[in-house]
Amino acid sequence: MTDKERLEEIIEHVKKIESILYDKWQRQELTNLIESLYYAGHVDWLIEQAKEKIQLEERVEELEQEKAEKVEYWRKQHRKRCNELEDAYFRIQLIEIQNQRYREALEFYADQTIYKEELINEASYDADGVCISNDEYAPPVVYLDGGEKARKALEGKEK
Repeated sequence: MTDKERLEEIIEHVKKIESILYDKWQRQELTNLIESLYYAGHVDWLIEQAKEKIQLEERVEELEQEKAEKVEYWRKQHRKRCNELEDAYFRIQLIEIQNQRYREALEFYADQTIYKEELINEASYDADGVCISNDEYAPPVVYLDGGEKARKALEGKEK
């Protein structure tokens, strides 16, 4: 007999009991029905079903609590990873800015023209071809810089 069939049979017996309760002449039939419920094991089965239902409800409650705890744990883990990613992204941006400063400084010092003196006045000669003044040169740009651009790049200062 399946559980469903058994339950239907119990319901049928209970309905009979309810109809007999109101008839004083059918007390023996009531006694027989109650005995049949006990002898067929229906009462014990119902008690076991109720106990099992309670156990299952408790287990469902435990699982729901575990689920809530795990959801909270993973939510915290997710937030932690998001914060780590944001920190990493910020550090990458700082490194990219630093890289740009270093690149600009290296490009400045790699430019060969900054090491050459710049002619600002050419030598002058009189009508006889005698030199009156010599060529005048400005010092190389790198000399005027004196390493300032490199120090700024290393210190993290913009231009």
